Amino acid sequence: MKRAWRSRAWLLPLLLYLALTLHQLSLPGPNYDEAVEARPAVQLLQHLPVEAHRNAVIHLGSWTLPLMIVDYVGALNAWVLILFFKIGGISVPVMRAWPILVGAVIILLTWQVGREFFGQGVGFAAALLLAVQPSFVFFARQGIYVTNTTIALMLAIWLALARWGQTGRARWLWLTAWMAGLGLWAKFIMLWPLAATLILIPGVWYGRNALGYSLAAGFSPAALRHPRQWGPALVAFLVGLFPFILFNVKTGATFQHFLKTLNRSYYGVENTAYTANLLTRWGQMRDFVRGDHFWYLGGSFADPWAWPAFLLALALIPVVLVWRRRDPRRRALALRVALLALFFLLLLLQTPLTPTALWYTHLAMFSPVVALLIAGGWGLLLHGGKGWAGWLLAALGLGLLTFGGLRADVQYHRALAASGGYADHSDAIYRLGDELLARGIFSPYALDWGFDAPLILVTQGRVNPIEIFGYEPYDHPDADFPQRVQPLLQRADTYFLVHAADRTNFPGRREALQAQARQMGIPLETVAVIRERSGAVHTEVWHPVP
Repeated sequence: MKRAWRSRAWLLPLLLYLALTLHQLSLPGPNYDEAVEARPAVQLLQHLPVEAHRNAVIHLGSWTLPLMIVDYVGALNAWVLILFFKIGGISVPVMRAWPILVGAVIILLTWQVGREFFGQGVGFAAALLLAVQPSFVFFARQGIYVTNTTIALMLAIWLALARWGQTGRARWLWLTAWMAGLGLWAKFIMLWPLAATLILIPGVWYGRNALGYSLAAGFSPAALRHPRQWGPALVAFLVGLFPFILFNVKTGATFQHFLKTLNRSYYGVENTAYTANLLTRWGQMRDFVRGDHFWYLGGSFADPWAWPAFLLALALIPVVLVWRRRDPRRRALALRVALLALFFLLLLLQTPLTPTALWYTHLAMFSPVVALLIAGGWGLLLHGGKGWAGWLLAALGLGLLTFGGLRADVQYHRALAASGGYADHSDAIYRLGDELLARGIFSPYALDWGFDAPLILVTQGRVNPIEIFGYEPYDHPDADFPQRVQPLLQRADTYFLVHAADRTNFPGRREALQAQARQMGIPLETVAVIRERSGAVHTEVWHPVP
């Protein structure tokens, strides 16, 4: 009976996670970065021309599929969403069902990783802490936005590598290689955990006895040199990475993008200011562990005990290594937790370098690592211990941390129900879609980032905005902007979508349009104002009166 309970311990975290993520699933409104991956699926199913990044596509039968969403994000989610939309219909909740399913897999993989490397109790505790972690819960609800498929692949790669070491069977290496390629295609940020894992593998091999790993006889340096191991592994890696390779054969854009942003990112982050960026990331890590960075949901709420528990778990590692240095089992467990802490550090050291900006979304990959570190660090105190007092202390600690995360989750849901989300996550996008359909405006001109993909999604492809704001440069209109808008201002069927001044993403465009209209003597009429639930203006619809 006890063994059966342990084998089903993942059920409680999983059910708790599903209850928290499936509630009011249409909120907040779809963000552009999540909707843009759904756009090709909507267009394909609605028999519309499929917009492909840099026109790089692959033809599968009658389907035309994009290879990438942007230069460093693959179209994996877009391909999967074709199936989800085909089954459940085109909607925001159906779109979010996919990343929530991936999040459920991450819960199970976290439980399995904890169980495999640290013991049953740590696996259960890590899965439970992850299930209520605000950063994981609310990123999982918009998991396409953070490409949470890479998180699942990171954990699955660890388990596959462990099976390879335990059995010596090459098929686990081939599976690892395929998942590595697939993850890099999904989002190139997968390079972070892959690099950290590769750096640690030699240490695991040479320290296997101290770590307490029993490796198969077939897993040896001699076996690793055999082409039967690496030939198929290379093929598997290239199969997973094939869409990414094909995209770059056609365009060469990914590496050009990274070279262009090597010193200074697209949004102006100085990658050469590494130390300052690292300090910023460490400060963000504190917010991430606490979960109080989701201001756009309607407020900021935190698990007050998560950060102290995380720091204390890290501090316990050297204490146990010194205190229990003559206890081989306890020392082996402490070394495994230390290895995970080193992985965390290697991951963190890569985060200051970015082609975009120092966003919290890049930290999503840390969610299961943080949960495993807290559970593993605290598990060091109880490993091999006896007596009810220790287990009571563990239960109280786990209960306190679970309650802290759960309380923050509930507070966020209440705030979200009232606000509907703010700015680029506002549910005002639904009302804007309804307004445009009611007025028969099907091809408005988007004067800012954030309109195109969300409107295509919420109107099921009936409204197709035309982006004219110009992506380059980011911080002001390009030189050709006046020439683009001049003929549009002279047409009576033109409608412009503009964000409110305090909601604008690409600055200067609305002001430049107003200046051009004044110069031409053409008034701009506001035909609709879309507000957030708070009453704040979100979007205006402008119409020139030639």
